[in-house]
Amino acid sequence: MLFEQLELRALLEGFGVAHHQVGSQAWWEAIRHSGGPFVKPINNSTSLVLFIWQDPQGNEKNSTTASVLLDVNSLTDHHSWQPKCLHRVPETDVWLGQLEVDSRWRGSYSFIPIEQHQLPELARKSYSGSRESQRAWWMSVAENQISDDLNALPVLVSGWGMSSPLHLPDAVKEAGWREWEQELLSAIPVDQIQTIHWDDAVLGNQRHCWLFSTAAGEAPLVVLLDGQKWNASSGTLSVLQYLTDTKKIAPAHYLLIPSIDGKTRWKELGCYFPFWQSLISNLLPIVQIQLSHSQRSISDYVVAGQSLGGLSALYAGLVFPEYFSKIISLSGSFWWPEENRMRSPKLLESDDDTTLDNIPSNSLADQILHDRVSVAHLDVYMTVGTGEEDMHCFNDVTHEVIKNKGGTVYYDKVYGGHDWLSWRSNLVNGLSYLLPANS
Repeated sequence: MLFEQLELRALLEGFGVAHHQVGSQAWWEAIRHSGGPFVKPINNSTSLVLFIWQDPQGNEKNSTTASVLLDVNSLTDHHSWQPKCLHRVPETDVWLGQLEVDSRWRGSYSFIPIEQHQLPELARKSYSGSRESQRAWWMSVAENQISDDLNALPVLVSGWGMSSPLHLPDAVKEAGWREWEQELLSAIPVDQIQTIHWDDAVLGNQRHCWLFSTAAGEAPLVVLLDGQKWNASSGTLSVLQYLTDTKKIAPAHYLLIPSIDGKTRWKELGCYFPFWQSLISNLLPIVQIQLSHSQRSISDYVVAGQSLGGLSALYAGLVFPEYFSKIISLSGSFWWPEENRMRSPKLLESDDDTTLDNIPSNSLADQILHDRVSVAHLDVYMTVGTGEEDMHCFNDVTHEVIKNKGGTVYYDKVYGGHDWLSWRSNLVNGLSYLLPANS
């Protein structure tokens, strides 16, 4: 895509962006002063977003960058040989790209600069062109992802690398997180976070967990799976303290349990009885002792998880009802145990007949439907993102069977993806639902 001068001018003017001497030092200074990305409404429900990236190597004569992939979480198709890209303005260091997005969207995005030999059309020729080869290509280039230098909001860190937040104009207001992004909240002092060493012979591993309290005395213990994602540097603990202080969430104790690595996570959070049995028998007594040193104690429990952790959280509530009844499941992996259903779902539209006829065999929904476990004691907060098309059917049917079998369940489809930026909002919303400050 080559930008004609008139076309480029119209594009930039449409976003209120300077269009004179594009790529000059003065132009970049003006862009940085404004900050990116740039958003304009198209109609009452959709916005157009303009992304701009500066090539650090300069123009096409000096740079090895042949293309820049635009990875917007759950909107960019990771299974395509033709993902969304930015395009260079000829003879400049400027790369531009635009995308139509629902005006209620909240999600992360990143840029992936690639060189000539990494171009998808060349990779497709050198590979077999199969689904597996496309996946291998994407995984190889995704390692290059970078955040948007023009975005003034705090950078997000994931297993892939750095990304930036995108909040569209009509996105639901985030409780506490806006204050964090505006640097209005203080970091939690290190001495307020206790480290607990969990060495478990049954699981055959060891890890450091973290314990943080916004409560004095007796209060619920919130178990946060994938706890390394919710640590102090993420802002989560500062937000929880702020929301407690402002009486949006009841005081509580928070136990952050990290996943050791991908292989261990897959095993432990995949409805694995020994994990939860060991947590109850070996870890919770240590937590109780630690809390008692400061005259604190546990009144009841909440389990919160996302993706595979969302599955595991519900599993804990079903299998250990004497401990866990309050559950937060965000984008739960309820395709389990049929992994192929995650990659190519067979379920149809989400109505009662089709979903109940297509429940994955031995899934949690299947066990609930056939009364192998009870949900009568459960109070569940569930969400799934509108960008997670292949997750809707599994979450829909799980919600349906919990409700039909007498459990209490709140279920919402939020304007986001399979994304920590979306999950952080819904974690605090779930806590506000299950632990309201007036309880």
